[in-house]
Order: sequence, then structure tokens, then C-alpha cells
Amino acid sequence: MDRALITLTTVLVLTSFTGCADNKLLMAKFGNAGTTDGRYSIREIMVSDTSGWFSDFGYGAVSGYPGAYATISGLGIPTHVKGHWSKNPESTTDSLVYYRIDSVIDSTLALEKMKALNNAYENFEPSDATVQVVVDKGHLRIFYTFNCFDSYDDCSKKEGSDPNGWIVRNPTDSTDVVVLFSGNGESSLRPFPTSPYDKRIIRAVNVGETVVSEATFQDVDSVKHQVSDQIVLPTAFSVIWRKKLNPEDGFSDWQFDNYQLTGDFPAQDMMEESIQAYRNAMVGYVKTSTFDIFAEEENLFITYSAACLTEKVGERCKVTEDPQKRWRYFDELGRYALVLFEGKGQQFAGE
Repeated sequence: MDRALITLTTVLVLTSFTGCADNKLLMAKFGNAGTTDGRYSIREIMVSDTSGWFSDFGYGAVSGYPGAYATISGLGIPTHVKGHWSKNPESTTDSLVYYRIDSVIDSTLALEKMKALNNAYENFEPSDATVQVVVDKGHLRIFYTFNCFDSYDDCSKKEGSDPNGWIVRNPTDSTDVVVLFSGNGESSLRPFPTSPYDKRIIRAVNVGETVVSEATFQDVDSVKHQVSDQIVLPTAFSVIWRKKLNPEDGFSDWQFDNYQLTGDFPAQDMMEESIQAYRNAMVGYVKTSTFDIFAEEENLFITYSAACLTEKVGERCKVTEDPQKRWRYFDELGRYALVLFEGKGQQFAGE
């Protein structure tokens, strides 16, 4: 391709994404995460743009609009939103509700709306743009604004500047915004597995001289995962472990007993029910949870457990006893764990 043509093409592409003098299209440098109906926890809301860049609007505990504020490194024309948030109970009788969304944004329409607001003002000169994420239960909206306030700015519009009616007032009727996205997510009374509220990680735990050398879990979607991966709910497993027989000898003289075991987990509905019962038995703030694999001699254990803290720094949660004896305390883990599988491995000759 001719060098001049390449240069011209590059200029046109950059102009279409970063804006030009005519439409003043700007990258947003500021972000808000807010609500219109009370207190929420916004743990993660990733908004991606057409350049492949993204910003996370997971600002934590928020209440009201425009809510929490932060500078962002620059967000252009949005193309996708994915995230998790939860609604805090308004009273002791209400339940905590969790929400998630994973949706494509019409970037072509978003671009036209951004250009409309950029070029709408008669005298006000748009400078730094702000992107705002606003939640109301499972409904999520993304606003784009220049925060032109009539109390100290001239926010009058050019005649005919908004023929499509895209420019609207924000929820507090204090400035103009365009809505780049409006959509509904899923809701649940339980944290969504692998979300920031319920990260489920496969972990291998070594006990004494017994080491798990290989472990594979099959997820509910048939995808196979290894140690350190996140997983929704395992359906089957394959584990290899070994015990060192003479740890006092030198490295070259070590000998091992090798074991392996492959099997299936019980029905997923029953497993998830037990997991939720275990989580509800923990009195405190449940953190990251793990599917733990460990062995003692030929005995293999696969458990589910979670880190849990109280408001007192460093204090661990109390765990209510289970009448069905589904969980118990394991010294190997240093906490209570739900037993998902317990069995004996088959010995085999190692290398």
C-alpha cells in the first residue's frame, strides 16, 4: 500500500475514535458509580471501549447519585459492560440480593450520542467528560456528561442540536447526560459463583510429606480446570499424589508411594445446597472460598471451605454446627470445611 494512503488511513481511524475539532469527542477522564434507590455494594463493573481499553467502576459501598467518584485513565466509546453488584438490606427482614450483567453496548449509537452532547452547547466549552454507572436493583445505566451546571455555566443549547432527543437531564435534574447503555442484569439471593462475592478457587494442600502433584476438576460446563483456576461447581475429578518415604535422605535417594484416583461428585443441586448451608453457617463476612484437595497416606479428601472474618481485626468467624455433619474442623486446613469426597487412592508405580 502507498505510504501516503497508509498515513491518510491512520489519520482517519484516529479521528473517528479520538475526535476532531468539529465534534470535540473526548475520552472520559472521570468516573462515578451511584444508585437511585439506596445503599449498594458495587464490587466490579468493567466497561470496555472500542480500543480494547477498560475501566472498572467497582467503587465498593455507594449510595445516592452520582455516588462514588474516581479518576479513570481514559475511556472512549463503550462497547461492553460486565459486572457484579449487590443491594444492601433496608431492614433486618430484607435479604441481600446479588446482581450481575454481561452485555454488549451499541458502540455506533453510543458514538452518535456522545457527539450530540459534545456539539450541543451554544457557549459552554466541553472539557473533561465523565462516565457514570448508575444501578437501581438489576437495572444498570451508563451516562456520559460534561457536568454543565446552570447555576454557574451557560448551558444553553444550539437550536436543532438534538433532533433525536438523546440529551436528557440526570436523575437529580442538575445537568445534561446522554444514556450510552440501559439494560437489566440477572438477580439472585445467593452470590453468583466465581463472582467477586463468591470466588471459588481450586487449591492443593500439602500435608506433611504427602504432596498433590496433579489435579483436574471438570466444571458444570464440561470445561476442565487445574489448581489455582476458578470454577463454578465441579462434577468430576482426577488426582495424583505421592508420599515421600525417606525425607531424611538426600534428594537423589528419595522414594515415594504414588497414588491416583478418578471419580465423580454427587448431584450438583445437592452439592450447591450444602455449600450454601455451609456459607450461611458462618457468622461474619465470607471471603474467597476454595475447593481443597489434600491427602494423608492413601486417603484423599476434597472439601469446600471459605475464609471468613468478623469486624474485629484478625478474628475468625464462628461456624454453626451442622446436624447433618456435612462439615467439620480440619487441622490440615485450619478451618471448618464441607466434605465433598473422601476415598482411598490406587497405588501405582512411579517413574
